[in-house]
Amino acid sequence: MKIYYSAITLLLVSLSCSSPAKKEAPIKKGLTERGKKANLDKATTFSLIQVEIGSTKEQMSVNQEHLYGKFFDDRAEFYIVENPELYISSTLVNRLTLYFIDGTLCKKKYELDSDISNDLMKAYGGFRFKALNDTTYKLSRSEKIVLKTAEGNLINQKFNRYQMKWSKADVDIKYVVFKDSIAGELELVEELTAYKNLLRAAELEI
Repeated sequence: MKIYYSAITLLLVSLSCSSPAKKEAPIKKGLTERGKKANLDKATTFSLIQVEIGSTKEQMSVNQEHLYGKFFDDRAEFYIVENPELYISSTLVNRLTLYFIDGTLCKKKYELDSDISNDLMKAYGGFRFKALNDTTYKLSRSEKIVLKTAEGNLINQKFNRYQMKWSKADVDIKYVVFKDSIAGELELVEELTAYKNLLRAAELEI
């Protein structure tokens, strides 16, 4: 697959999640709201909605029933929570995946029910744009990526495969949109900037 870049600016989004033990009303988190940071000096256990990337398994309660698998001599662990009863903006999260390396939460991936690209842009401003297919790349070279409308700034709806990225310090936020399939794919990812290097190191050291 060819990957192309068209840079705008950078800004960080910090979103978090939860997987309740029993059925309750879904948690709604506005884009401008942040889960409370885990206070490591005053407590030892936190719900997933409070825990940020970089926290350890010992600082949170992770249900083993969601364990998908362990790899690289158990250094890497992946947990999948189906229908986690969580909203991001006004969009339902269909699936949540947690990625641990050496017991540290290095990545969270949200699979969403509907597109929030315009919500993210409206709330957090500038981003780095990446076209993920030839069609979107060619259009991004000849047309504007962001269009000004009566409703505000919107992503060009002609683009069908792209990534929006916000970065700050050691955390990256990536929003991936695939709209050229019947079902479509919408993923929001929060990960350590060093995630791929940490995963590669775990693989090489087995």
